[in-house]
Amino acid sequence: ESLALSMGALGDEGAEALLSGQPLTHLKRLDLHHHHLTDPMVAKVRAALAGVEADLSGQLTPDEEWRYVAVTE
Repeated sequence: ESLALSMGALGDEGAEALLSGQPLTHLKRLDLHHHHLTDPMVAKVRAALAGVEADLSGQLTPDEEWRYVAVTE
């Protein structure tokens, strides 16, 4: 019912992989907060998962060189 991939280093490539794999529309909740997605990818995720409660808060600068996992802080 829910999938949590938050507090990590998820970028556009990872989000694209999620969207191109098995459909996630069966989920009730998808937690991606603390992510490195660009604005266009955030919009794409929201559009693809319109019926899913998706937490895309905590957007960080989508910088390939400085991604970090929050739990290491």
